[in-house]
Order: sequence, then structure tokens, then C-alpha cells
Amino acid sequence: MKKLLLLFAVLICTLSYAQPNLFMYDYRSVPDDQMEAFQKNEADFWSKVAQNMLKKEQITGWTMMSRVGGATSDANVYFYVGIGSYDNLDNLSQNYDKAYNEVMASLDADAQKKMKERLKIDRHSTMNVLLNRRSTVFAEGQDWNYLVHNYTKANDVGAFLDVQDKYFKPFFEENFKAKTTKQVGWITASVLNPTGNYYKVNCYTADAYQKMSDIYNGWNSDVTWPEEGMTEIGKTMDSGGFYKSVIWQKILWLDGEGKFHSAWD
Repeated sequence: MKKLLLLFAVLICTLSYAQPNLFMYDYRSVPDDQMEAFQKNEADFWSKVAQNMLKKEQITGWTMMSRVGGATSDANVYFYVGIGSYDNLDNLSQNYDKAYNEVMASLDADAQKKMKERLKIDRHSTMNVLLNRRSTVFAEGQDWNYLVHNYTKANDVGAFLDVQDKYFKPFFEENFKAKTTKQVGWITASVLNPTGNYYKVNCYTADAYQKMSDIYNGWNSDVTWPEEGMTEIGKTMDSGGFYKSVIWQKILWLDGEGKFHSAWD
């Protein structure tokens, strides 16, 4: 019994002191005839709200992504919001409201009136997902424009992430350094909310690329994939593979210094 209690205490301490790297995906389904106005509001106002919060270290990043191809039943836009800590998560709503008010107050009375009218359009939210990033590997000095999200329902989330770290993290680190691949980034994360048998995804990986063609022609030379890792990762997924993979393009974003960018710059 004492050994069991000690093990439980160690587990609680481990979980308590684990460094979180929280982020949120806010999925939207925006009709084609409203997309231009929607993007303009994000560029002209909501990105400034994100800049306000990023400057105060209340978030760690903000990006608007657009789905490339795929099923029309899927959301066609999502927003990445880097949250970082649990403290930022607890205060996210009130910090967001304060940033909104500060950005709105920076406009003169006439501009405020016009902006509030513009912001009355439907935001077309479909789903909000909270995740915790486990691992990130990027090629040194390389930026990205596309992400391929590989969604899965693991039968054991911890085992899935452990296998990724054991076999595939060093695999991508080695190949990024050797420049044998056009892929420039690799990410793993677990889903914190929503969870349960109803949902088909509880963790995912993401692959980053600079060009669309790189997604389909991603290797500069033949490589040997970690066979043991491929076998082990298959055992952790209910279907033996990913539930689905979706391509997303970076449209609007803030860089590490909070400067705003768009895909059309």
C-alpha cells in the first residue's frame, strides 16, 4: 500500500511540474461570399487584439489558416492561438476582453462606430479545440507556409507521443540537418478538450512545408524510415493509421516579434 501511495505521489508531482505548451484551434466555416469581409476584419482589427495580448505575454502566437482542398463538410478556416501557460488559459477570456476594449479605444469615435458595424458579421465558429504541444522540430532558419495536420484517435495517447519522441523526433532532426527532405517542421500534440468516445481525434502530428509541391514531393533523396517505430506507432492507433490528413495554408499571422503578415505581402 505504501508503495502504491508513493507511486501515486510521484505521478501527481510529475504531472504538476510538467511544463505545458498550450494552444487552441478555433475552427470556422465561412461562406465564400463572406470570406473577403471576414479576412479584412481579422487583418484590420482582430490581429491587433492579438498583438495587444502578445505584447503583454498573455498569448504566445496568433495565425489564421485556410483549408486547401479536402472535404467541403470540414471547416475551411481555423485560428491558432498560442496560450502557453495554465495561468494564461485561466485569464484568457478577461485578457481578450481587455485587449478588445483597448484596441477599440485607440480608434476615434467615427472609426469605432464603423468598426463595430463591420464586426457584427457572423464569426461562423464550428469547434474549439484545446491542445498541449509535446514536441516541435524545425529546420534551422526555415519558415513555413503550409501545414499538413495528421489527426488520429490513439488507444493510448501517452504511448503514441512516447513512440513519436523515441523514433520520429530524432528521425526528423537528422533529416532536417542533412537536408534530405523539403519538409521544414514537425509537431506533436495531445487534445485536452474536447475528449471522449464521441470524438475521433485525441492527438495529432503536423508537418510543415514552404511550398505546396513539397508536400507531394517531400524528399531530396531516399531515406530509411525507422521500421521499429512504424510498427510501434501502428499499435498505438485504433485504426493502425491516421484518421485523416488535411492541408492548411498560412494566411494571416504575427511573427515572433508581433509584426503582422499576410500571405499576400
